[in-house]
Amino acid sequence: MKSISDFFKDITSNKKTNIKPNSLESFKDEMVLSICVLLIEVSKSDDDYDDSEKEKIIDLLKKQFSLNDDQIDILMMMADKKNNEIVSLHELTASLNKEYTYSEKKNVIKMLWDIAYSDGRIDKYEDYTIRKISDLLHIKHSDFIKAKLR
Repeated sequence: MKSISDFFKDITSNKKTNIKPNSLESFKDEMVLSICVLLIEVSKSDDDYDDSEKEKIIDLLKKQFSLNDDQIDILMMMADKKNNEIVSLHELTASLNKEYTYSEKKNVIKMLWDIAYSDGRIDKYEDYTIRKISDLLHIKHSDFIKAKLR
């Protein structure tokens, strides 16, 4: 897996990016980045990633992790890029499995369902993606269902 510092170098070397290298100090948490990538993955799984889902992701991240607007901007840019590059969800969930408690991982699944419900319906591909992530995070099926139905 590419290190965060390599990722920062890629971003700062991109001529189209308006982020200054010193502003990258405002976001460092790899777990939050992984969660954001998973949220984007769920929202894109139904091939309908719209502004309402993006706004819901931003809202969830602000509330859950107390991030400011600059951190959110950097995080969303990094997560979108990483989402386009990932080959497997395993690389994202492995770090969460190492660092997060079972309860924290259940909260991640709840956040994923919040994104899936943001457009008013659950697509079968969103359901499948969340189920796959839930399995990779070793979430019990009963907790998966409780998170879905809450």
